[in-house]
Amino acid sequence: MAMRLHPLALAIALTASLAANAQTAPSESAPAEASAPAEPALATLETVVVTGIQPGPGLWQIRKGEHTLWVMATLSPLPKRMEWEPRELDALVARADRVLTSPGVDVDADIGFFGSLRLLPTALRARNNPDDKTLAEVLPSELYARWQAQKAIYMGRDRGVENRRPVFAAYELMDEALGDLDLKRENIVWDRVERIAKRNDRDIVRVGVSIKVEDPRDALKEFERSAVDDVGCMEATVARLETDTANMVERANAWAVGDLQTLEELEFDSEIRACALALLGTDALKNRGFNDLPKRVVDEWVRVAEESLAEHATTVAVADYQVLTADDGLLAAMRAKGYTIIAPGEEPPADAVAEDQPAEASAPVEAVEPASN
Repeated sequence: MAMRLHPLALAIALTASLAANAQTAPSESAPAEASAPAEPALATLETVVVTGIQPGPGLWQIRKGEHTLWVMATLSPLPKRMEWEPRELDALVARADRVLTSPGVDVDADIGFFGSLRLLPTALRARNNPDDKTLAEVLPSELYARWQAQKAIYMGRDRGVENRRPVFAAYELMDEALGDLDLKRENIVWDRVERIAKRNDRDIVRVGVSIKVEDPRDALKEFERSAVDDVGCMEATVARLETDTANMVERANAWAVGDLQTLEELEFDSEIRACALALLGTDALKNRGFNDLPKRVVDEWVRVAEESLAEHATTVAVADYQVLTADDGLLAAMRAKGYTIIAPGEEPPADAVAEDQPAEASAPVEAVEPASN
């Protein structure tokens, strides 16, 4: 069994993937009951969520002579009911020499479907705290009270989640919140790029680090017994829901309409990084090759990007916005190696040669009020 992971989205690694392969597990949750503070967070949101056909952002260019690597930045979450029509990107992908996947991690446990069924009980147990402890017992009291407040808004009286490790409880909470905010996590950019690349028989290159887990059963059992330093993951998730929901919607809107200036102004620390680093710090993952993954993935993307620029006139790539633009991200790494970087909307240097310059595209903006509880 292989799975593809974003380098900063390992919060669902191993345990969640094994559970997912067994289709649907029995629900542990009681029916949700409306139990929210007097003034729910959603009622204070003034930002509306765009819907209808949108162009998305422009593309970054990484240049080497007459060769260009075009990069489309993805963002999570995005408006749930948006239709994305990036005609310029479609045209580029259709005639590209090479298309690069989002940088990620390929994990191969090589156990097959029936093997995952046998591991399902262990995988489900591994999501919960050791020794049947509850969140009230493992979280600081102040943080637990904040968790309860956000849970009441987005999850009601779900009892099963109270037995989860903080990292998995936080992930479930954010999933519920995104649904209420009319947002979604799906990587719609790569889904479209891959479809067009396959339709036009383009060369698709998977970019990332490959890890083979030789002992998935032992790994899960070790993880089940292990302590995970994931209080920071819960803190980051709760803090983002307390302070960042309006900006979360505004960022999604900005991506949809191609407003990169707003994206730059609304910088944020994703809770997924804190959650991923919590899991990467466990012996169960460190001892199986998951150490130092974010840097290893960036290094591998840079290697493939340089190879593509040396050999191909036109390459199209997809990458997470934060991974792409961070101080230690993909663009910074390529800039440090001397490549010319041109942001969307920037004029290229006078000596730069623009090939396959995409046409401008525009689309009307339609807005709806965000969903509320």
